[in-house]
Order: sequence, then C-alpha cells, then structure tokens
Amino acid sequence: MKNFFNHQFNLIFLLIVLVEIISFAGFLFPMVNVIAFFVLTILVLIIALYKPEYGLAILFAELFIGSKGYSFYFTFNGMTISLRIAFWLIIMSVWIGETIIAWIKNKKLSIAFCQSSYFFYFIILFIFIAWGLINGAINHNQLDNLFFDFNGWLYFLLIFPVYEVLQQEKNIQLIGKIFAASCIWLMIETLLLLFVFSHNLIIALFVLYSWIRNTGVGEITQIQSDFFRIFFQSHIFILISFFFASMIFVKLAINKTMRQNLNNFVLIVLTLTTILISFSRSYWLGLAGGILICWLIWLLIIKIKFKQFLLINCWWLLATVISVILIIAIVKFPYPVAPVNGFDAVNLFSDRAGKLTGEAGALSRWALLPKLWAEITKAPFLGKGFGATVTYQTKDPRVLELNPSGEYTTYAFEWGWLDIWLKLGLFGLLAYLAIIIKISIITLRNQNWLIASLIIGLLVIALVSISSPYSNHPLGIGYIILTVSIIDYLKKNRLNNFF
Repeated sequence: MKNFFNHQFNLIFLLIVLVEIISFAGFLFPMVNVIAFFVLTILVLIIALYKPEYGLAILFAELFIGSKGYSFYFTFNGMTISLRIAFWLIIMSVWIGETIIAWIKNKKLSIAFCQSSYFFYFIILFIFIAWGLINGAINHNQLDNLFFDFNGWLYFLLIFPVYEVLQQEKNIQLIGKIFAASCIWLMIETLLLLFVFSHNLIIALFVLYSWIRNTGVGEITQIQSDFFRIFFQSHIFILISFFFASMIFVKLAINKTMRQNLNNFVLIVLTLTTILISFSRSYWLGLAGGILICWLIWLLIIKIKFKQFLLINCWWLLATVISVILIIAIVKFPYPVAPVNGFDAVNLFSDRAGKLTGEAGALSRWALLPKLWAEITKAPFLGKGFGATVTYQTKDPRVLELNPSGEYTTYAFEWGWLDIWLKLGLFGLLAYLAIIIKISIITLRNQNWLIASLIIGLLVIALVSISSPYSNHPLGIGYIILTVSIIDYLKKNRLNNFF
C-alpha cells in the first residue's frame, strides 16, 4: 500500500485519541457522555447517508478500540444502548433503505454479497442462528438471556453493507488505516496504563481503573508487586497485528530491503510487548498457534529458504527479549515516583504460563467445562438455543462477594466453540467452521501476502476462541466480515502485490 502512513492516517489517529479523551471525560461528567453519544450517532447517520465508506470506517474504529462497545452509551428507562448498537442500527438501516430505493427504481434487487462464493456458507450459518433463536424460545429460555445472548450474532448482518463498500481498493486502504491507527493507540494506551499503575499514581487508583471497568474496555489486575495485568478484549487485534507486521517483515527480508524493515520490527516489538502485558493465556495460545501457522505458510506455501526461515525466527527471538526488557524498564522507571517493590520478570511470565489450574480464573474455567459439556450432550445435534444456561461452582471473587457458596448460573461461557455448540447444535457449529475452512483452503492457493496475513489472523481468532468467547462476539465476527470482503476483492482483481 503506497503512502499508507500519510496525513489521512495521522488525522485518523488523532481523532481516535480525541474520542478516547472524551470518553474519559464522559466518565467523570455523565452529561458529556450523553452529549457525545448523540453527537457521534447523528454524525455517523449523516456521514453514512452521503459517504457509506466513512460511516463504516467509524463503525470499525469503535469496534477496534471499544472492546464491549460502551465507550459511550445512553440509558433510558433502565435500558442501556451502547454506541456499538447505535452504529449497527444506523449502518444497517441506511443500507436497507438504499437497497429498497434502488430496487424500486431499477425493478431489480441487487445485493453485491449474493455474488460471493461465500454467500451460500453464510446463508446456512444464518439459518442455524435463526434456529438458535427459535429453539431458545421453544425451550423457554429466560427472555432477557435469550435476547442478550442472540444480539451479538446480529453483527453478522454487516456482511452485506461491508462487502459492498470494500469492493474498492481505496476503501480497503481506509479500513486498513483505521485498523493500524487503532492498534497503535491501543499499544500506547496499554504501555501508559502499565506505567501509571505500576507507579501507584493517584489517577490510576481513583479514576482510570473505574473508567476502564465501567466502560467495559478491559481489566486491570495486580499480578505481582508492582506489576499489573492490563487486559483489553480489543487486544485480539494487537495479536493479529503482530502477524501482519511479521508477514510484511518477511516479505521485505526476502526482497532484501531490510533497511525499510525497521518500522515493522518496532511494530513487532510493541505488539509482542502488549500481548505479554495482557497476561492472557488465550492470547498466548493464539500467539503460539499463529507462529506454527506462519512456519507452515512460509515453508510450504511461500517456500522461503531455510536460512531465511532461521534468520526471521532469530529476529522474533530478539523482539521477545526487547519486549521483556521494555516491560521491566516501564515498571522500574524511577520517575516521577520510584516503585516500592520490584518484580521477577522471568518467574512472573513462567508462573502465568504454567498455572493452567491454580488461580481463580483458571479454576472457574475448568470447573465450567464438565458442566457445559454435560449440557451439550443433552441436545448435541440441535442445541438448546440462545439463552441456555449452565450452573457451576466459580472462584471468581466478584461472584463470591454476592454468593459465598460460589454457585453461579450464566448463559455466557469462556469456552467459545463449546458455547456455539450448546446454542446452535453440532450442525450449527459445523456450519460456522465450514466458513473458516472455506476461506482458508481456497485462498491459501493464492500466493498473496495480504490474503495469507488475513487468514493467519482468522485462524488465530479461531484458536483463541477455544478458551475465550471471540468467535461469537462482534470482535471476532467483525474480523471475519472484513476478511471475506477483502479476500473476495483481491481474488476478483487478481491483486498479488497489495502490500
């Protein structure tokens, strides 16, 4: 992509930072939150009517940085509407309206995605999603559980307007800039939060923590002495960025343009640093699996020389060392307040990686697994529908505060693929996996660096979804939509050198 980091990119980045600052102000002054919610909603409506690509760009910017979508929200009669829901309603309404108007004028219904080779696969999945809703009602699952369990899946409908808009290269580049700017900001924000919390600055304890928790952006937990875990759900895109940067790094290395590779190496270091700071074993699983997938693609598809393969892995190793040093430097930096205690970086990371069963989150997750599986076996083929619940014993401190027995009933589960199996049944699960397999098998036949990068990201999300709910969440769904739309454009136009 030529002239990627240009004035437009800089403007996007500054606007993202500005919106985050306003979100923080909205937490301190609730009226600011309400005003910003309606201003952004009206702005997106106007933009989507005249420039659909910019409306979608704003929607994806919110997706990339907003985690659960509550950076801004509006509460009315006890019902809370997040900015993500508002943007989805606007984009879908505008697209449906324009499609109907075009149908009336031309006497012909024209939907771009219907021409895609993936259309049939999505329709089959949509049928099972509809069945999950009907089945949940048949099984008399609690109505509010059914609704909140189902509504995230509606994000899949964005495939229609997104596919239509992303059949132009300039629009793909726009989304790419949104993605890159969002990820860079998330990395900077994560490093700043690590510094602020590790130095026990007053703003961290009394303001930032509550803002992060209340908006659902992420979690901040003290792990050891002065080290704090900074985890955002949106860090999944940082994990994907690591492999994008690595693929670009490899391409430039093969073309013997290593002098141009400094920026990519810096990105690799920063993405890896953020993934380590997140202290998410699910992300670490995705990282390990993604590295294995990269090895297979490099050796079997792209067929790089083994000497180059070893050299690239040495660069990865160097990036890991620098990342750990950077984390230590941030935590132990003596100004403005010297940390009270130190921390053992080696033991910190090794203990986290090794404790698969020894801490509250892991204990709760493993306690859920047999109970969840038992519910699946009651209706393995057709599922139990959206809103189906499981009761198990949890060690989550927040639950124990409310119920000392630890008994907890929920419809939302950490085991992402098993969650889908329970709600949609085996056939629904297979319909979802068929989309991922279809994308991976067909597109890997093309030696296209961007397609390979997109597929690695998709497979990484699939791996992370084993133990975290991403495949059934707008974060994972949004990425699948982008992947299908971009890959179809590249294949149709036979663009093998998109980056």
